[in-house]
Amino acid sequence: MHIAICVATFNRPRLLEKLLSGIAELRFPKAGVPEITVIVVDNDASAAAKDVCRKAAFPWCLRYVLEPKRGIAEARNRALKEIGDADFLAFIDDDEVPGTLWLDELLSAQINFHSDAVAGPVYPSFTEDVPEWIRGADFFSRPGHLTGDSLAYCSTNNALVARNVFDQVGGFDDRFQFTGGEDLHFFTRVRLAGFNIVWSQEAVVIETVSSDRANLGSLLRRAYTGGNSYALVESSLDGRAYLRLVRFFKACARILQGSLNACTSLLTGRAVAAVRALRGVCSGVGMLAGLSGLRNEAYKTVRGDPVEALAGADPVIVAPEIEGFSGSNIHPDHNARGMGLEDTSSSQMD
Repeated sequence: MHIAICVATFNRPRLLEKLLSGIAELRFPKAGVPEITVIVVDNDASAAAKDVCRKAAFPWCLRYVLEPKRGIAEARNRALKEIGDADFLAFIDDDEVPGTLWLDELLSAQINFHSDAVAGPVYPSFTEDVPEWIRGADFFSRPGHLTGDSLAYCSTNNALVARNVFDQVGGFDDRFQFTGGEDLHFFTRVRLAGFNIVWSQEAVVIETVSSDRANLGSLLRRAYTGGNSYALVESSLDGRAYLRLVRFFKACARILQGSLNACTSLLTGRAVAAVRALRGVCSGVGMLAGLSGLRNEAYKTVRGDPVEALAGADPVIVAPEIEGFSGSNIHPDHNARGMGLEDTSSSQMD
């Protein structure tokens, strides 16, 4: 069995180094050791990741590829062209570190449940500069499931996908290069094509979150971006007028409910609840913008994560005790069900 681990990176050399160190420590007590090729696609024309990929003692085949045309879909599609004879593709982000059993658990779930794709949990690891009120909230939490649960959607920040899925469905849609939502669009197409996606609760990765993302302005901007990309993806997959009307009323409801909840929370001194409510307002506004055809290209101007400067700091991991862990998207959390992308609770789309 040949696995291609695909990593798209942009100007995060220190975080990429930590990711590769984590991949080097992968163990396979359940599924057996597969053939592994790690494909790093550098989306920075200055080739910032090239030196990092010249690792002397890396146990797997490591392939560095420069993709100067900017965009996350471009980078991921370039990875697809580099997979050779791989049977499965594993996706992980450049600001994450896998547990030592991460890939073994994904493969084990694929074998046990005969699935076409497998996803796992992503837990935040906050740098020391992140405010305590954000660490204690659930702004970076994602929905959890039981191992073997069937999913309607997953994300490329922790996923294993069979090669034949790409052969039938194709790659990532470049209309979402800078808006986000390209993985929502892809995995929804995967589901509509009849493939199954399951969950592995044990396939854990840890995501580094710095204060550049963990602050009030960023939380609200990401909610707006998520709502915008969600509406754009939904409309692109099913443009029927009645579905657009349903999304319009849902967006308006989010704005109204969020506004009321924000006022109530502020009056009662519940600041975190107020922020959560304001995120609902922003996601609703983003949806309305998407329905009107406005594309929020939030990822068109991308900087390296300021956490690079804090790479030596000890992170604070907000996660249960993780067996086999060594080391430290989407857009907003959302799920998809039915032809119109129906979403789930709290911070996800509704």
